[in-house]
Amino acid sequence: MGRIRLLALSDVHGKEDIVDKFLEWVKRDNVSYDIIVAAGDIGNPQRPGSMCRILAKISRVLQKPVYYVKGNWDVEDDCDVPKVFNLDATGPIYLNDIALVGHGRSAEPFRLEHQVKTIILVTHYPPFSILDKGKVIDSYHHSPHAGVIEINYLIDYYRPNVHIFGHSHSFGGLEIEHNGTLYVNVARLDRLLKSGEPIGNYAIIDVSSSGEVKVEWRFINGVWKKCSSCGRIVHIPEKWSLCRKCAHKSDLKFTKVTGVPYRNMLVFSDGVTREVLAKKEVKIPFYTIRDNVTLDDFLDIIVTRVFKETFTRDGTRILEVPKDKVIEFYGNRREPLTPFSEYLFACNEKIKEQKLCLLMKVFSVDKRAHVFWRINQNNPLSIENEFILFREGILLPESQLLKKLADINFRVISYKFEAI
Repeated sequence: MGRIRLLALSDVHGKEDIVDKFLEWVKRDNVSYDIIVAAGDIGNPQRPGSMCRILAKISRVLQKPVYYVKGNWDVEDDCDVPKVFNLDATGPIYLNDIALVGHGRSAEPFRLEHQVKTIILVTHYPPFSILDKGKVIDSYHHSPHAGVIEINYLIDYYRPNVHIFGHSHSFGGLEIEHNGTLYVNVARLDRLLKSGEPIGNYAIIDVSSSGEVKVEWRFINGVWKKCSSCGRIVHIPEKWSLCRKCAHKSDLKFTKVTGVPYRNMLVFSDGVTREVLAKKEVKIPFYTIRDNVTLDDFLDIIVTRVFKETFTRDGTRILEVPKDKVIEFYGNRREPLTPFSEYLFACNEKIKEQKLCLLMKVFSVDKRAHVFWRINQNNPLSIENEFILFREGILLPESQLLKKLADINFRVISYKFEAI
């Protein structure tokens, strides 16, 4: 039976002094491993060459090959360094009957040329909804998720036994099993205490060809002590009393998504006449989603992407108008102290613009409704069409609201998913 042990890390952000501390600690720890996996954000755009310098130093000092994927901070070219390999460039690495595959820049899956029993997937970004808490600036539709749905589809393709990633610092140092895959967020190596003391985490991951995966967490300047909540002996910074799992217990509550077909037809129809305008088959990898709440967010992303692809014509682009900009674009003025909720539930057409009030009425019954503009890219730029997109069944075709929107030249479009 094949077996491999990985030392996995991510999110260094070019801090070479932290890397020196990490290397000292790993050598002192004297734990065994076969290869090193770096899950992105190793370098820093403001420190040219830092990504390759760091990866080369790690390989040289620890005398092990390094396999890496690029993160959003890694803007330099691939490293021309012995024993340092970009998994985007190498394709799958076969370690007996275990395959190591990585995607940093490309989301196009590799074809596995050899039959293997176990697959290890490495990306920088988390899958959408799994250990992916992130800042709004990194997220879709102002959601709290920094995960990327392309990663969910990679998981759907490979069905990996373990998925190693970083990027989401808040949930770094945590792993969770969900529907047959162990998700391991190894962010971040450059973690610091307020005092400036390095306490970056990394993981030793033991993977067997039978699919068994074990994760051992380590922290720079960590100690072995009993978690004050679960009682386990864990390796954590000396000033901590809780292990990462206990500190994030409420965040690790996952539920299985059920009753969702894998293959679906996404259908767009005229909201007034019910005429079918377009159809596209979509796959929904529901088992890669945390729960039904985040499933709705996932589907919303799919709908907006397919809508843009479907209704874009030559010489045009589809632009979504965010809800917080609808008032700015469609209102004649906005009082600074007037909350969005007042526009939403008490918009007066005699005072406000008619278009704005009609859109607010749609938002009040379907919070996932979207406004799009089709922009003609010829000189000068112009708005060719305005769309309002909503879920079928929320508003009936005979609704006066829809007819009013159509009368003021909105293209009113509904959508639904049909199981195949």
